Amino acid sequence: MTKRPTTTRSRTLWRLAALVFGLVVVVAVGRTLLDQDWSVLTEVLRRRDREETVALMTVAVLTAMAGPLLGMFSWRAILAELGPPVPLVGIVRIYYVGFLAKYVPGKVPGLIATVKVADANDVPMPRMLVSGTLHMVVIHLTGLAIGLLTGVRILGGQALWLVPPALLVAAVLIWPSLLDRAATLALRVLRRPQQTRSLSRRAVRVAVFWQICSWLVGALHVWLLAVLMGADAAAALPLCLGAFTLASVIGVLTVVTPDGLGVREVALTGALALVLPVPSAVAVAVASRLVVTFADAVFGVVALGTTEFLHRRRAGRDVTPVEPGVDAVDHLARS
Repeated sequence: MTKRPTTTRSRTLWRLAALVFGLVVVVAVGRTLLDQDWSVLTEVLRRRDREETVALMTVAVLTAMAGPLLGMFSWRAILAELGPPVPLVGIVRIYYVGFLAKYVPGKVPGLIATVKVADANDVPMPRMLVSGTLHMVVIHLTGLAIGLLTGVRILGGQALWLVPPALLVAAVLIWPSLLDRAATLALRVLRRPQQTRSLSRRAVRVAVFWQICSWLVGALHVWLLAVLMGADAAAALPLCLGAFTLASVIGVLTVVTPDGLGVREVALTGALALVLPVPSAVAVAVASRLVVTFADAVFGVVALGTTEFLHRRRAGRDVTPVEPGVDAVDHLARS
């Protein structure tokens, strides 16, 4: 009987920590939005008829929402190979907690929150860290490979430095075991738990496929914004797809600012200047940040809210009698 107060207190503290973390995420996203120059939207919106502009902006937001969702399926394909099945509700909860945590300065709070949510959904920390490392390898390789679409036009002959990532993606598709070896080496260098199961060829190819789809669909919003600003649709499409992907990878690798704030805009502006005047390119880069942040916040909150409701409803249905002395709250949390 002496364990019950401790268990209840621990559960209460974790719930309080979750509430505080949620508030920190909301504040961080809010600050990111407030710090942006919203006046650029006026410049974008006045370029075409109101109906056409609203339609294109709506599609831009939807594509910005769909990109990360497709990325979730890439991570899911990897996670499924490393342990027992995880319900879709649990997948969404884990993924979007970590996804929104990128707006919080520093990596530690987001990592702790993600690991805690993963553990609550029966995904232990070693499995979570291994799947996350593997997925980051897929993200960077596919992102740099797609960046060739931009690099060739921006860098000319110097774009050859982007060829190795493209060849690595091709090699991973042909020999999926290379991804396992790369992940094992990365985990050893980072001193993280080693993976105990290997990825199948199908899992690697599925993960790469979904991540490429994630990059291409998520980048469409930049193309739509560039078209709104007067860029030629056909000439701007490959440039925008490659530019956003390459700029995003550079932003991910920049740990100093949340979600590569500022770094991504500079890289994106430099590429867009090939199809737009520099002021218009700057407007598109800033508008892209606004669209992506708004899409992340809205879809992330809706996804987490929906899955939390479904999780609690399922927990309520699965209530079974518990033994005397067992904390009912702890029992529900694990159901």
